[in-house]
Amino acid sequence: MEQMDWRAAAVRRGIEVTDLAEQVGTRIDGIDLGAEHDAEMAAIIRAACVERTLLLFRGQTSLSPAGYLAFAQRFGGRPDLHSLRHYCLPDHHEIFVVGNVHEQEAKVGSPKVGLNWHTDHYHLPEPGLFTYLHAIQVPPEQGDTRYANGIAAYEALPDAKRAEIDGLKVLHSRARLFKNLFPEATEEEMEAERRKIPDVVHPLVRTHPEIGKRGLYLGGEWGSCIDGLEAERAQALYDELLHHMIQDRFSYQHRWDPGDVLMSDNRCSMHRASEWDEDSYVRRLHRIIMIDNQAPF
Repeated sequence: MEQMDWRAAAVRRGIEVTDLAEQVGTRIDGIDLGAEHDAEMAAIIRAACVERTLLLFRGQTSLSPAGYLAFAQRFGGRPDLHSLRHYCLPDHHEIFVVGNVHEQEAKVGSPKVGLNWHTDHYHLPEPGLFTYLHAIQVPPEQGDTRYANGIAAYEALPDAKRAEIDGLKVLHSRARLFKNLFPEATEEEMEAERRKIPDVVHPLVRTHPEIGKRGLYLGGEWGSCIDGLEAERAQALYDELLHHMIQDRFSYQHRWDPGDVLMSDNRCSMHRASEWDEDSYVRRLHRIIMIDNQAPF
């Protein structure tokens, strides 16, 4: 599929482009995300994110929640409305607060979100499209987020391994994730989770609908398993592919500054937050997940 020459278009529009790592991540300078953007500028941003998996916009300290949401809505999908509304901004339930924030003696922010390799909302029939993170307050030299490119990882696999995994599917289970988060959970509690959000099956190797390239789609290491294989073999193959995908050559690790906005394409990528000293520092990120309108294929 033909992709626009977004780099040339960015130069023509006075936008500075700097790649952050070989296979994933590009910094875009010269754009105020709270401003109105014409169709060409939106197309540049979208094409850049699709090709590079991850975009970084620095210095967005004056970006309002309303402006942030309006920016995210320019690129399609429907906003995720988290069921735990007390973790969201009161006036914008589309914006989920990630971190260890306390306001007005009520806990705001979920500190454990993202501490495993995952693709956002992989457990849904129509999973995450784009995810946006806006850094409001971050600890010094801690709490990095790492991103990995599943297309580059798939293309680097030996032909024999690609033939081995061709046609395999992955079972994505909210109940399995729940069990990993809460090992003491009973079978009844797991079944209650499964009833709320039934298991889904997606291809292990999916085709990116905008560029036609194939990439690994592993879901989440706490909630996914390869379907149709004996359990031990399935886990070994999943672990092998995950460890392959998160190698440095396919990854970028982001050190946050206040005002950073990251935009990532979930369709052939994974990411993982890292721990920080929660007793000494506050970390607050505002997250928007836009849900896709089509299932992986």
